[in-house]
Amino acid sequence: MIMGREGADVLAGGLGNDYISGGAGDDIARGDRNSRSPQVGEPGGDDFIDGGAGNDRIGGKSGNDTLIGGNGDDLIWGDDGDDLLRGGLGNDTLTGDDFSGGSGSDTFVLAAGEGTDMIMDFEVGTDFIGLVDGLSFGALTLSGNAIVFEDETLATFENGVAASELTEASFVSV
Repeated sequence: MIMGREGADVLAGGLGNDYISGGAGDDIARGDRNSRSPQVGEPGGDDFIDGGAGNDRIGGKSGNDTLIGGNGDDLIWGDDGDDLLRGGLGNDTLTGDDFSGGSGSDTFVLAAGEGTDMIMDFEVGTDFIGLVDGLSFGALTLSGNAIVFEDETLATFENGVAASELTEASFVSV
């Protein structure tokens, strides 16, 4: 168990399963080593990271991680594995697999070649879909509850939102 204190902390787990709690303050927490760049061939653990209050930066890296931002405007990325991301209160940016932004204006980042992401609580007119790696609104197909690029389903909405409700204004480049 790795516990942060009040104030800004930098916290990093090892290669096993880690529990990390950032506490109050603007924290940086990473599940597997203190690097955002994955190390080729290094296995990662299934980490649980709770950023707590503050504007946190949380990265899971390898493994099937649970990443929670808490209060504040958080940046959360899952990296490899089948990750569960929860933004909590605030305007959060989430990059990963299964997203829930919570309250606030959240940005759910999608990329081609990363599998199908599930968006649990998208609010049309409040939240945004972030596009990376050259993706653009014009290259997407919005069908049923899905956002599709070429023959790959990038994301599905799991809270009853129809993809056809989205407009170009719902998408931003990140």
